[in-house]
Amino acid sequence: MIRTVTGDLERIAGPILCHEHLQIDLCCQKGPDVVLGEAEQDDVVSDLADAMRHGLKAVVDLSVSGSGRNPSGLREISLRAGLPVVCAAGFYWDPYPKAVYDFSVEALRDILIRELTEGMEGSDIRAGVIKIGTDRGPIGDAAARVFQAAAMASLATGAAVITHTSAVVQAFWHLDTLLRAGMDPARILISHMGAAHNVTQLIDIGRYGALMGIDKVGFVARRSNAELADLVRDACEAGLESQIILSSDVARRDRLMRHGGSSYGAVFTDFFPMLRARGVSDQKIDVMMCQNPQRILDIATK
Repeated sequence: MIRTVTGDLERIAGPILCHEHLQIDLCCQKGPDVVLGEAEQDDVVSDLADAMRHGLKAVVDLSVSGSGRNPSGLREISLRAGLPVVCAAGFYWDPYPKAVYDFSVEALRDILIRELTEGMEGSDIRAGVIKIGTDRGPIGDAAARVFQAAAMASLATGAAVITHTSAVVQAFWHLDTLLRAGMDPARILISHMGAAHNVTQLIDIGRYGALMGIDKVGFVARRSNAELADLVRDACEAGLESQIILSSDVARRDRLMRHGGSSYGAVFTDFFPMLRARGVSDQKIDVMMCQNPQRILDIATK
């Protein structure tokens, strides 16, 4: 069962973008360009429609409380686009909300459980995944408590945990912390692994059994699509396709098509041809784009 902002679905057949933002506000860190709000909704709907013409069947919005999450806005976008949208429970890391410092781990767990089972921000719109992360500094007590609460909420609800890494090496701390808390690695997706220096890093992380996100396709200011395609090819040659998801992490208005960006369609229009040219089969693309997201989003009935 996949929990979307418009209700639960038995399954979603087809490609899913598992790490995106349709509504987000990171201006406290990075200025006004990293906002996708109500003013951008028409552009977001138009860009999603374009991606749907290339095969997109669902999208996961990983904005959480403190980073511009807008459940009612996501429901409106989903209805207008005719596209299932999954929303996230969680706590953003820069800055963490005051509750992270004031509440017990158990209270934080209960907030996540409530957002997953009852609704978010006074609505009946329920989250379908848990999103947490760590910043670039030393990993402190606040992050440890958030990860513990997320693991407990995952175990209680069956929802997967998706993590934000600010450096590839953080993946090991993420995994060690969540696994010590009792999580199944198959219920964990570690994001931003496209920053790996080479496939050896992916192999080392992959030994834990978690999924890994190559999720900044189209964000060429960070890494070119060609470099990411080489990394995905190498990962597939190492037998890691069952642990890779592909997405584009659109999180700022200048990545929308109106502003010259490749937006939510980049994986389909730009990246798939690159992968095929490197010998990655359609079968393996299907595993990364359809089967792996379906598996990580599937919530066990509680």
